[in-house]
Amino acid sequence: MINGIVAIVGRPNVGKSTLFNRLTVSDDAIVDDRPGVTRDRLYGHAWLDAEKTSGFMVIDTGGFETDDFKFQPFAENLVWRQTEAAIKESDLVLLILDGKSGMNPHDRQLKRYLEEIKKPHVVAVNKVDGPEQSQVMWEFFELGVDDLIKVSAAHNRGVGDLKHQLAEELQALPDLAQVKSSNDAIRIAIVGRPNAGKSSILNRMIGEDRALVSDIAGTTRDSLDTPLVYNNQSYVLIDTAGIRRKSKINERLESLSVMRSLRAIERADVVLLVLDAVQGLTEQDARLADLAADRGKPVGIVVNKWDIFPDKESNTAKEYAAAIHRELKTLSYAPVTFVSALTNQRVHQLMSLAERLAHSAKSRVDTSEVNRVLRAMVQEHTPALIKAKSKRVKFYFATQVAVSPPTIVVFCNVANEIHESYVRYMTNRFRRDLGFAEVPIRLIFRPKSDVRQRDAEAAAEAEESLK
Repeated sequence: MINGIVAIVGRPNVGKSTLFNRLTVSDDAIVDDRPGVTRDRLYGHAWLDAEKTSGFMVIDTGGFETDDFKFQPFAENLVWRQTEAAIKESDLVLLILDGKSGMNPHDRQLKRYLEEIKKPHVVAVNKVDGPEQSQVMWEFFELGVDDLIKVSAAHNRGVGDLKHQLAEELQALPDLAQVKSSNDAIRIAIVGRPNAGKSSILNRMIGEDRALVSDIAGTTRDSLDTPLVYNNQSYVLIDTAGIRRKSKINERLESLSVMRSLRAIERADVVLLVLDAVQGLTEQDARLADLAADRGKPVGIVVNKWDIFPDKESNTAKEYAAAIHRELKTLSYAPVTFVSALTNQRVHQLMSLAERLAHSAKSRVDTSEVNRVLRAMVQEHTPALIKAKSKRVKFYFATQVAVSPPTIVVFCNVANEIHESYVRYMTNRFRRDLGFAEVPIRLIFRPKSDVRQRDAEAAAEAEESLK
């Protein structure tokens, strides 16, 4: 697990969004031939392995230019504000240059800026699609870069090597090794939109006014780490800045707070997503939930201000939770707790919830039990026939290979052709029957040849132990 944040910066239309999509294996960033399409920052994960156990966060920023090549006018440029926030809050910057249009004064200006603020950065030349682009690479060396990385995001050339080089650069950063200090402490990130009551909940959990509380949305600007001992276990509560909808982020300071909240999710072992009961689930809440789920973090959904929710009846809470699960399909298993920070109603349950989620996410199940569940689910619901190959899926063996999130490898005859609905069925059954009912799990399918490789490695290890 590498973690860390990489900000992609550069002039308009140099291919930042296309590269972002390649690194994150997504199509989240809008790609267009017109310059300046990307305005707000986009966030995604660049995974280094199929198991999603190792990787880093990537931020796509908007392109910018100025006429006098000075950074002072950027103070009034909203796109630059977003880019500057991403640069300063990231661990590493990826500066993208255009291999077709060649060197530009803006490239020199941005490179000089990164050097002035002493920000670690890597320089890559995009759109190197053939020999003619390779021949003009020499002009970029005037930036004083010894190692220029050549890529073609449009044709997916060199992107894999770039991803691994970025990972190596992140691993070499001394500050990144300090991100998760006190290894035995369980970190709980309290996230949500402004004024949902995150700081009030934290104050109730620790029994003192540690976090600033105000009716003004967005009062908390920085993430606050608060140590706590519960049931003889060390915890760190991370109260994050409130995350507003992107259209409302006008201050540079608040732009920085957004990334600090996202970084808190990266650092956390458990995430408590705080919702405002009266306002209900919003699109921004759903984005946060998806980010935590994609990162494999166990999430507890905390519905605050339940004391002022109107017209409650006996089934209101149950129906409210069901509605949340329908909206948050990626977190349909996440527990929902209804609290009131104002009256301290059920806030005492949150530490118990976090403890339960952390324990479940770190649990390991014996291989024999995993295979017992596998056999039972196949007997109850046989996989459908794969028409293209005129045969059914055969499962040979399954074992848990990782925790946080629990990851199960299943060996079978056609690893890449199992129907998505059957994968969901298997995921739900493993989660239910193996004690992972409230946390995310990952299934990885491997071909039969990997079983032979596994047996050979086990035999070699046993032989070595006897020497």
